Parts: sequence; structure tokens; C-alpha cells
Amino acid sequence: MLSKRRRTESDDDSDSDHIDISDVLVGKRQKTLPEHDSDDDDDLDDFIKTSIAKRDIKNGTEVIKKVKGKNKLAKGEVGGGSFQSMGLHPSLLRSLTLQGYRIPTPIQRLSIPALLENPPRDLVGMARTGSGKSLAYMIPLLQRLSGRHATAFGARALILLPTRELALQLLKVGKELARGWHTPSADHAGDGKEVEDTKGESLRWSLIVGGEGLDEQFEMITNNPDVIIATPGRLLHLIVEMNLDLKSVQYVVFDEADRLFEMGFETPLNEILHRLPASRQTLLFSATLPKSLVEFAKAGLQNPKLVRLDAESKISSDLKMGFFSVKQAEKDACLLSLLRDVIKVPFGQAGAAAENGELPRKSKMKHSEIQTAPHQTLIFVATKHHVEYLLHLLTTANYAVSHIYGSLDQSARSYQMDQFRRGLTSILVVTDVAARGIDIPVLENVINYDFPHGARVFVHRVGRTARAGRQGWAWSFITNPELPYLLDLQLFLGRPLKSDVSTDGDQEYTESLILGPFERERIDEDVEYIRSLDDANHSLPIMREVMRRGHTLYERSKGKASPPSYKRAKEMTKDPKWILAGSDSGIHPVLHRGEDGAQQRARVEARKALLRTVNAFRPSETVFEVASKGNTANATLMNKRRKALQRSAQRLASVNALAPSEDESETEQAGPSTGVMDMADEADLAAVFQTRKQDYRDSEFYMSHYQKDAITEKGYSLNDGASSFAEQARGATFDLAGDEAVSDRKRRQLNWDKKKKRFVKGDGAGADNVKLVKTEGGTRLPATYRSGRFDEWKAKSRISLPKIGEAENTGSHKPRRLGAGGRRFQHNQVVAAKPLDKQGNNYERKVRQLKKRNESEQGESQTHGEGQD
Repeated sequence: MLSKRRRTESDDDSDSDHIDISDVLVGKRQKTLPEHDSDDDDDLDDFIKTSIAKRDIKNGTEVIKKVKGKNKLAKGEVGGGSFQSMGLHPSLLRSLTLQGYRIPTPIQRLSIPALLENPPRDLVGMARTGSGKSLAYMIPLLQRLSGRHATAFGARALILLPTRELALQLLKVGKELARGWHTPSADHAGDGKEVEDTKGESLRWSLIVGGEGLDEQFEMITNNPDVIIATPGRLLHLIVEMNLDLKSVQYVVFDEADRLFEMGFETPLNEILHRLPASRQTLLFSATLPKSLVEFAKAGLQNPKLVRLDAESKISSDLKMGFFSVKQAEKDACLLSLLRDVIKVPFGQAGAAAENGELPRKSKMKHSEIQTAPHQTLIFVATKHHVEYLLHLLTTANYAVSHIYGSLDQSARSYQMDQFRRGLTSILVVTDVAARGIDIPVLENVINYDFPHGARVFVHRVGRTARAGRQGWAWSFITNPELPYLLDLQLFLGRPLKSDVSTDGDQEYTESLILGPFERERIDEDVEYIRSLDDANHSLPIMREVMRRGHTLYERSKGKASPPSYKRAKEMTKDPKWILAGSDSGIHPVLHRGEDGAQQRARVEARKALLRTVNAFRPSETVFEVASKGNTANATLMNKRRKALQRSAQRLASVNALAPSEDESETEQAGPSTGVMDMADEADLAAVFQTRKQDYRDSEFYMSHYQKDAITEKGYSLNDGASSFAEQARGATFDLAGDEAVSDRKRRQLNWDKKKKRFVKGDGAGADNVKLVKTEGGTRLPATYRSGRFDEWKAKSRISLPKIGEAENTGSHKPRRLGAGGRRFQHNQVVAAKPLDKQGNNYERKVRQLKKRNESEQGESQTHGEGQD
């Protein structure tokens, strides 16, 4: 025992020894102990936690120096505002350093210390997409769970996400951060030799998403995971099916919460929230804060702290944007021109280059994942029919393409995403299922094939690029009916809309919205090229027609832009200043960049000069004088009319030349100046002009409805003028036209129920007030519906589900099985064995074996009885 004995004066009198083990608990020798009452356990706990945090800060510095080297430390990696200063465990800090997370982002710098406070406090975090919100709650989660598996049954952390891809990505990040966690076993407080964790003591993770088999997920839950990463619909299904208890959950995260509500998970989220314990720590992270989410936060969180970083920057400052005015029928040709001439995506399959050794092979170390090439592009479309059409179109054009949409099988989605991440494909065509939270490394190009109907969706789409200090481009196609949505986006971002740039750099593309068309000649060539692709792939015309029908239905479900935007869009189409689709007078400035920029600019100037010459042409004859010979009546009339107009123009010019200008007349009336004029002061102005509004308030009899010194008291208040989360959230609530209105309209509208033969409300509750949830197949079922699948699986696999708090089976990660070796038995009835067949060949041998078994059991029972005596 490495303990220390201390004697006091009372110890000398009573000859009693007190053992001080605080040195062992805090990891270093303490010269003095704080003065506190021996019965006050809270002060002792605070002292121990503070000492451990100081030890972790000191050890964290040593860990970073060992990993990177003392001379390679960058500014901000050690000291105030760094991960090392937050008191993180050295193993967790080492994992962060190895993964490349050196300096915390602003949302991480504000959230992590607040989440590690004692006692735990709920938090609502708001920041733009790509700001590091996932790591802001994953680091405190691992610190709270100490990176160790708990032997008591029951999950301790729950993370809810809107999409499967985001859940898979978060699972990978969590496992990589928790890997290599070295914590000494707490066998004895004074042991000098630290015993490292065994392999079975690491955290266990469970992924519960739709599209996977229920049997595998039943086994995941019975395997006692520490952290459950799930989508709300499938998790609620398992909770009801397995009668799962969530009382052991200590840490709950709602990531991309606004997207959870947009996708219709409001009913499952409220059902899950009612089953969670009241003592949990709840975190809610989102890029925006709709009204429905504020109500959910007020109901599910207890006095949360609001961390808001979206007030100044809604999108990354490194994001460059280009907007192209196109025709709906020419979108395909514009897409091919953009991929070929601007982004310069190479033709052919990238897999062939990997086989020849041009692309790096996948490393065995998972943290060194292959990064995508600069030309790899993410294309967002409206529906899955657009995905299928563009997949066949671009594949026929000899591009390497991957695709993802909501109803695609989960294994296929994982395969397609892996192909794109590894660089085997150059283009990924997706719907909005990938617009949230998916971090594709070094992705520099995002294309909005169909412009989103809300600024919130646009922010999340373009957030896939220009992340973590990298540069990125966002290209958007705008048709004339979509101009109002672009004007709404301009008001939301607060950036000017231009049709030309004054400099050759990229600064204006980050500070302004540049709108312009493609080059007319190139688009005509690409239109003819697409017609040739139709001959090569006969399914393209059919799929194009299906896509158009799907787009028509999509247009009906879109929200409306603001009325002033529609008015401005109509004026833009009539104003010759704006060069929109179909115009031959100019092209988008970004198309002038590159090697062919000078040639394109020369062609544009030549075309403009030709158009000016044509517009300035004035024929000497009118239509009445063409092909007229001799002195006809029409020619004589037009000659007289032309002479009369010339005399009128000359007379008007002479009058204007003789009339004095307004400035000259004012100067003559003022007369000559006589030196410096005296300026009138405020009193003279007030005497001549009524510059101030007349005040009818009588100071002797006026009583204000504000309390005296109320503003001063508000400034001195401890809550900074906001008494609750509701008041803070009222200023942070973000609504757009069409978002909240559509959901409210759907909630109020009546739908015809074929089974009940009457109209029912469309808010998820039927006439019998039963909450309904929508399954993957589209069927609406009560939230408490049980199919009996878990009972069948439990009977087939002979596995029981322990209660919360019960100890799991030691020495094995497998769930407890029913039978002779388990603690519970499925059958309690004892049935006697069948008698031996005397006619059998091995009858005598079985009799001898049975006799020996009985003798051995009798001998063991006698020995056991003697031992008890």
C-alpha cells in the first residue's frame, strides 16, 4: 500500500491511526488538505474532482507532446481555449490529436466545458452546418462514460439522428475516439501497479436504423450496449416490441433536431421523450430553431443553456457561390457543360485508375481514410426519379456515378457512399437525405440541380463543402419560376445580387450572389449531344418522362415564396440589366475563367458589338415605301411626314439651347456672394421649422406604464435580461414562408379514411385519439402496436432480456441464454427420461454408463454433506 500515515494531537492521545488516501486518488502528493468538515461528503467530492481535472490537464500536455513532439506544437493546441485546457482524459485527448482535431471550433469551445459542469445541465446548441456540432457532444459523452463498459444492464447514452448515413458516420467517429482508452482498474485504491483495461471493458455501441433486420437489432439490445445511435422510427418500434426500459439513460442527444421534425418524427420523438428518466442530461443541436422545436425544447429540457453562433454567419465564409439562369428543358445540357468545362470532371471509370495504381489503396488503419479528389461533385435533386434519370444519363456520358435516395436499401446506400468516399466514383447524385451532417472529406463542389424552396434547405445543402477551413464551390441552377426563391435567399443571407464582377479574384463570389446564363453555342451543342445519348440508351426518354411527372408533383408540394419576391422576380425578367436564360448578350462571369476565358470574352464582346450595330441600324425607307416606283401616293405622304418630323425636331433643339439651365437660374437669383455665410444652429431651425414633434405630456400629472429605473434594473440583473430559455429562444426562432405554414396546414386539414368511412384530422391522431406512426412501407399504425416478432425471436434463440440494473453475464459478451447454464429457465417441469430399449445393440453399455453416473453423483453428495457438518 502506497498510503500515507498522518497523526494529529488527538491521535497521540487516543493512539488511533488515520490513513489518508487522497494522494492516491488525485495521482500526486498533496501538501495540504482543504479545511472542511469530515462529515461533508460533497466538499470532499468536489475537491477530488477538481484535483483529478488538474491532473488530467497536466497529463494532457504531456500526451500531446509525446504524440506530436515538443517542437511541433501549433498555436492554440495547448493553453486557454484548447482541448487540453478543458480537463479531458489523456486517452481521449490522444485520440483527438491522432484524428487531426487540434483546435476546437467556436461551438465546441462553448459547449464542451458547459456540458462537463457539475451538476450536468441541458443545452441547446445552434450553429451553421459544418461547424463541428457532432464532436461538441461526442467528447463530453465519452468523458462522462469514462470510456468503459458498465456491467449493469441498460444503455447509458442515446443519440437520435434523422438519417442512416449520419448515424453510420457518427458511429465511426465515436468508435475511433473511444479506441485506445487506458484507464487503471479500481481494484485497490493504493495499488502501485496500474492494471490496464481488458478488451471486453471498452464501450459497446449499438446502431438502430431502418432498413436492417430486426433479429440483428434484437441481439444488439440484449448485448447490453452503452451507447445507442438510432433513428426515431426504428427505435420506437424496438422499444414497443421489446417492452424496453430506458430508465438507465443518462445522456440524450437530439442531433439535427430541426430535420427530425421536418421528416415527420415529431410523434416518435415525443413518445421516446416520455419514456426517458427525468434525471437525464438532454442536448439538442440544430442549425435552425423552428417554432415547433422551441415547444419541444421547453417540454423536454429543464432550464437549458442556449449556445447560439448563427447570428452573424449562416454559411461558411470560405464558400464561393455561382448561380446560373437556365431553362427547364436545357438543365441536362447545362449540367454536362458545368461538369466538363468548369469543374472538369474526368471521363471514364475511376476504378480503372485505382487498379493501375494511380489512386491510393485503402489503408488498414481506419483513421487514415482516403480523401476525395478535388473534382468530385455532389449533385442534389428533388426526387428519386431525378436520381435514377441522372444516374443513367451521366453513366451513358461515360462518368463514374454513385447515387443515394431514401427508399434505397441500406446495404446499397452504404456501398454507394463507400465508392464515392474512396474515389472510385467522381459524382454522387442524392436527394435531401444527404443534406444533413454527412462529412465527405475535401469535397469542393456541390450542385443544386433543382433549387430548394427554402433558404434553410439551401444552407444545409451547401454545408457539405467549405468545411473546417477548406475552400468550396456551390453551383445552383435557377429557372425563371424559381427566381422568387433566389430573392428570398438573398434577403436571408443579406448579400447583393449581381450579374457581373469587377475583379478577377474569388472575393466577389463569397460576398455576392452572381447570376448569369451559360454560353449559347455550348448549350446548343450539348442539347444535340443529349439527343445522341437517347439513341445510345433507349431508356433515357422514358425515364425523362417519369422524372417530369415526379417534378410536377414535387412543384405542388413546394412552399410559396414571399409576395414581394414574386413582384421583384417579374420586374427582373423585364429589366434588360439582368441577363437571364435565353439571352444572347452575355454569359456568367465564372465561365471567363481558365485558359479559354480570353477567347470566350472576345466572342462575347464581338457578339455585343454586332448586336449594337444591328440595333443602331435605321432604314431609309418605311414599309410603305419599299418596292415603290414612281411618285405614288404612299411615297408622297411619307416624304411629307418625314419632313414635318425633322422640322419639329430642329425647333425643339433650338428651344432647349436658348433656355437657361436650372442651376444657372438659381445662381442669378441668389446674386453675388459676400463672403462666408453664418450657419443656422438648432435653436434657429426649431424656431422656423417644427422639427420636433409637439409633446402634450404634462410632467406633473403624467404616469408612465414602465416602472421607475426598470431598464437599469434589467441591466444589473443576473440573467442578462432573459429570465428563461423561452425568452432567449424567442429571439433565436427562425421561420421561413412555406415551412411552418405548410406543416400547420397539413395538421389542420381533413383526410378521408377508407376504413372508417369518414374524414379524420391529418395530425397523426385518429378519431379515437390514438397516436399513429408511419412505418417504412408507408403503413400508419398505432404507436403502441406490437407484432410479436421479439417474442418469436426470444423463443427461437432462447435468450432473455435482463431488467435494468441487473448484472450481465461475466466473462462473455453474449446475452444470457435460457437453459441449464442460465439463471432463468424457460421450462420448470421435470420429465423423466425414456426407459432403455432392451432389444438395442448398446443396451448393456448404456446400463453400465448410467450405473457409474449414479455412483459418482452419490459420492459427490456425501462429500458435500460431510463438508457442511
